[in-house]
Amino acid sequence: MTATCGILGAAAYAAPPVPPDDPALEPAPAPDAPPAAAPSPPSEPGLSAAPPADAPRPIVGFEVRGHSKLKPRTVGYLAHVAIGDLVGPADVPGLEQALQSSELFTSIHVELQPASGRFPGDPSPGVVVVVTADDKHSWIAAPTAFALPGNLAFGVGFAENDLRGLDQKFLLYGQLGTRTSLLFGTFFDPSYHGTKLTWRTDLYLFRRNIDEYANPPDDTRSFAIERSTTATYLGGGALVGWNLLWWLMADLRLRGAYVYFQDSKDAADQPIAKLPEHNGWDVTLQAHLTVDHRYHLHGVTWGTYAQLDLEPSIPGLDSYGYQLMQLRAYHSWRLFDEHELELRGHFDAARHLPLHEDLTLGGTPDLRGYDVDQFRGDVRAVFRAEYSVPVVKWWIFAFRGLGFYDTGYVGFHSFRSDRDYLPNQRTASYVRSDVGAGFRVYVNNIVVPLLGLDLGYGIEGHSPEIYFEVGLTDF
Repeated sequence: MTATCGILGAAAYAAPPVPPDDPALEPAPAPDAPPAAAPSPPSEPGLSAAPPADAPRPIVGFEVRGHSKLKPRTVGYLAHVAIGDLVGPADVPGLEQALQSSELFTSIHVELQPASGRFPGDPSPGVVVVVTADDKHSWIAAPTAFALPGNLAFGVGFAENDLRGLDQKFLLYGQLGTRTSLLFGTFFDPSYHGTKLTWRTDLYLFRRNIDEYANPPDDTRSFAIERSTTATYLGGGALVGWNLLWWLMADLRLRGAYVYFQDSKDAADQPIAKLPEHNGWDVTLQAHLTVDHRYHLHGVTWGTYAQLDLEPSIPGLDSYGYQLMQLRAYHSWRLFDEHELELRGHFDAARHLPLHEDLTLGGTPDLRGYDVDQFRGDVRAVFRAEYSVPVVKWWIFAFRGLGFYDTGYVGFHSFRSDRDYLPNQRTASYVRSDVGAGFRVYVNNIVVPLLGLDLGYGIEGHSPEIYFEVGLTDF
């Protein structure tokens, strides 16, 4: 079953066609008349000769051909151009690279065709950007499996990465796990009706066992859990933003949830009467400024990504009264055509965080040599270096290997008066590092990756950890 449909010759133009002149109205030359002399160039001030054929010309429209459901109005958004922009033959490789970077197509070809050739009699100097594309399968419905330290989970999800040919994203995912069970749904429109306006809405429900590790400062090999609490989060959000440039976006997201805690247990698995955090409403306003100047091709990414996130709770609506600042920056280099070197850095700082919003270290996002969320705090700094290489390509599959180094710091510096902290959380902070290797499996005609496996070794903890994910790993 295929997720694509063919649309041949779908087009959008800035001007309607002009009917041709009637040749019958042209006066016929006399039989013996000498050939007409070539017209002399204009001599009036301000007039000049026609521009050369390879000179940039304004875009007057877009057209899509081939086995693709891509809409013409989406071409400009994906190619980072708009009606009226000047383009020439020298710009074609850049247009193709931008379209290929969307990871929606197995192949892409761009031509610039004169608009005047399409509309006889129309002297327009503009061009039509003609895209011949072959789509990847833009949707996937698949089971998922995660084998992470302390968390075994299975789920099923449906993801559509090019809804209606408009680059809209839709995801519905459910999961049952030993640590986390969740239901998540989101819809994202990156260019509302072809404008610079973007919007997203999401629903996020989860039940999670929050494990707080003892982490004694004098025993870096300890993986003992001091307290476990079940947190249930029922929430959702709505986002609206504006694409200032193709690589620069600002947005605001209103997020709200009701959170409640239950079933606290100590290290001996005995019930604890006092909960570490109180139930309440978690309502915040998130402000993001995002720089995303990356390109993607068959699992290789290069370019810069950076995001600043400011998130204060809303007085009168929120029960916790906290503030959060997050700054993340990535840069990737494409080397030897299909090799990739990526450096990542995070710095996060917060004030009066509730338990379910703690900044953590441990697991695939930041520290792959330790248990998931093993270390907690309200100030965090993370650095990652990762190098990936192609291993083999077979049929529709591409296998890539990678090596990595992660290091991070986390600790508490701003305490809540109404929260019950573990003793070490008030006095200790942690610096941990790991090294490791892994591999990824990609399918060349599906938008999302298929499988990931990482083996990390915690340097201070002398601990190997295995992380295995099948399914929607990088949506």
